[in-house]
Amino acid sequence: MGALNSKSATLARNASVDAKAAATWKGNTDAQGTDERTFSGMQAPYVLPNDVKEGNRLNLQHHLIRQQFGGPNYFGVTGEQLKKGLTVLDIGCGSGIWLAEMHRDFPAGSYFGADISTTAFAETFKDLAGSDKIQLVEGNVLERLPFGDNTFDFVHQQFLVYGVPEAKWPHVIAEIHRVLKPGGVADLIEPVALFSNHDTPSKLEADMRRILNDLFKARGINVSIAWDLAGMIRKDGRFADIIERKKQAPFGWGGETGDLWKMDGGKVMASLKPFMSSALGIPAEEWESTMEKFLSDASKNRAYMNIIRVTASKLQ
Repeated sequence: MGALNSKSATLARNASVDAKAAATWKGNTDAQGTDERTFSGMQAPYVLPNDVKEGNRLNLQHHLIRQQFGGPNYFGVTGEQLKKGLTVLDIGCGSGIWLAEMHRDFPAGSYFGADISTTAFAETFKDLAGSDKIQLVEGNVLERLPFGDNTFDFVHQQFLVYGVPEAKWPHVIAEIHRVLKPGGVADLIEPVALFSNHDTPSKLEADMRRILNDLFKARGINVSIAWDLAGMIRKDGRFADIIERKKQAPFGWGGETGDLWKMDGGKVMASLKPFMSSALGIPAEEWESTMEKFLSDASKNRAYMNIIRVTASKLQ
């Protein structure tokens, strides 16, 4: 598997999570000061940045998700329905690329994006959208979305697992139900954020998974909650036509798609550096070498990420 420097190897074996630091970290600055990023620092547990670099990564991730499911940007509704003009919401809209592409393909619709910050990706969003039929509003699904009951025909949400505490998922599902019209459709896509392997994972991979799991657990986040997404929607009891689809995204193997997922994963890990180093006390130089080894091991051992997509319609 190649050599890992002794400091990083010791770190991987012995690192433990400062639960208080992990739970209270606000993300206002890079703890190392070497790659300054912008974080929300707001009333949400989301730990990834909200800057131009993150907007570009989200755009790459969006295209990979679409490619992974081998279809359009939407499941649960038809192109014919969308051509007639639906009222559509994207929760946690980020850079706005999903909204922009939906508007491009189905200009008759009305499109809304809700995010905890509408300024974070403003420049990226402006370049992608360029239409007054796409409206951004500040809204936190962990509290109450700024829309009335029975407003939307179609609600989309993807990859919010890093920002939704496990105890809040029933509320998120209830909010989606509230803003959907009777018969309206929800299309939710979430990853199982800890990688699995086709081959035996290295010790470093196993250690990093443990550390990541503990870090997010300290913030109340279950990074494997996607496995329970369909079950939680069924438990809500107010949805029908619940369909679960599962895909495996290769990480650094299996061709170009795997290489791009590895690139995305590397960018996520780089973005998490201030969060993780704050909780673990990892010096910047050790972080870089440890992450390089982790990514290399994950590719060699055919790591993959499970992605769960659930569609459901609000009962009439």
